[in-house]
Amino acid sequence: MHVEFQDIHKYYGRVRANEGIDLTLEPGRIYGLLGENGAGKSTLMRMLAGHIEPTRGRILFDGKPSRGFNPSRALALGVGMLYQDPLDFPALKVWENFRLGGTKRDRRDTLSRLQKLADRFHFRLSPEEKVGELTVGERQQLELLRLLDLGAKVLILDEPTTGISVKQKEMLFTTMRQLARDKGRTIVFVTHKLAEVEELCQEVIVLRRGKLTAKLPAPFRPDELIKLMFGAKQEEPEEDQHRHNLVEENFIQLEQVQLLGEKYTLRDVSLGIRPGEILGLAGLEGNGQELLLRGLAGLVRVMKGRLIFDGEEFQGRPYLEFRRSGIHFLPAARLEHGLFPDLSLNEHFRLAFPPHNGGRHKLSPEEGMKAFSIQAKLSTSARALSGGNQQRLLLALIPRQIRLLLLEHPTRGLDHGSGQQVWSHLRERCRQSTALVFSSADLDEIKDNSHRVLIFYNRRLIADRPTFSISVEEMGRLMAGEGRAV
Repeated sequence: MHVEFQDIHKYYGRVRANEGIDLTLEPGRIYGLLGENGAGKSTLMRMLAGHIEPTRGRILFDGKPSRGFNPSRALALGVGMLYQDPLDFPALKVWENFRLGGTKRDRRDTLSRLQKLADRFHFRLSPEEKVGELTVGERQQLELLRLLDLGAKVLILDEPTTGISVKQKEMLFTTMRQLARDKGRTIVFVTHKLAEVEELCQEVIVLRRGKLTAKLPAPFRPDELIKLMFGAKQEEPEEDQHRHNLVEENFIQLEQVQLLGEKYTLRDVSLGIRPGEILGLAGLEGNGQELLLRGLAGLVRVMKGRLIFDGEEFQGRPYLEFRRSGIHFLPAARLEHGLFPDLSLNEHFRLAFPPHNGGRHKLSPEEGMKAFSIQAKLSTSARALSGGNQQRLLLALIPRQIRLLLLEHPTRGLDHGSGQQVWSHLRERCRQSTALVFSSADLDEIKDNSHRVLIFYNRRLIADRPTFSISVEEMGRLMAGEGRAV
């Protein structure tokens, strides 16, 4: 399908989300859409998907302007969008979600179509499982399969590789190429990972401050793309000397710990964590890193072994005791588990930092907004924020004084520059003796920011290595069950 944006403007009061965008998308092409948070990427794609209307301008499909455009009309035209936070119904089963929006089929036909598509991507989804019990990555997988089943001619993928394995990503990219080449699909790939744009995309579209700054054919130069996105080359953070000056004593100790999750058990975990230390957790989704984070937060049960904080055994204690001891957990599912969707930013800050808790560590809403560059009004609801701003809000709500910070995908949805800003903040916390344990699907993020990397495979902790002693390639091999764990 041929798509044309003609003089697209979108205003929210004085805020100009998109301004004067003229852009053409051709069939059979894969486009990378780049831009820092707040550049207007989500707004432009939400207009294409029918969720919002332009303030001025129009969108043409095969030369015909859209009229009465909405998500249903967009889907009927063949425009499908996979969001960072999938639009699904958690209370329904996988196969029931899969058939939403399509022609009415019986259960047998739906299961057959679901299985064929899932096999194509090597996705492992249980049709009878409720969607609310899936991980974020699995929910993205299901939504992608649903859109493909609906026959989307224009496919918008918003950060689709978050939460899926390396092999699944390779299969996804292979399928995207086939859909573009053999089926003539138009694919827009929204991402912050320049390496993925280089690997997959034939053209790149760059937005900055609501305007189109470039549309370039492959091959791409990363330094040029960064300059187009941010206006100047971003300075890389200086070597963190703190990485080499840790105290020797562990204040957290796990001894042959066995953690019981809803879907599986993580066994025989033994490790120590020092004040100020940063541990990166690497593994394909569902192999144990999620359970370790929740076990350290007191959210899943310790079946065996000892979990020791400052010499005291914490296994079996309630979650609130973990919180009171200075342990804070940030989940990947932002709206479901981290924020109150219908509360405003101001209300979130008031809950996190109540007025009666005064003193020098109190954070005002205005200070939190400024510190993390949250681009919204204090009256805006969490639901109305972009994915990147939701992540910024979660980070801004972290208590001032904590001893152990646990994070799932801390820079998920953030652009390169914002990710650097977040890690600068997190490293400063670690200099003040906060220990940090985080999981990430981005192995470069783990390599660049951790003192140690813990690698999980087959639902076991198979390697605990200083990051200076292991390459990204070796991490990937160990995560896939190849190579020798030490």
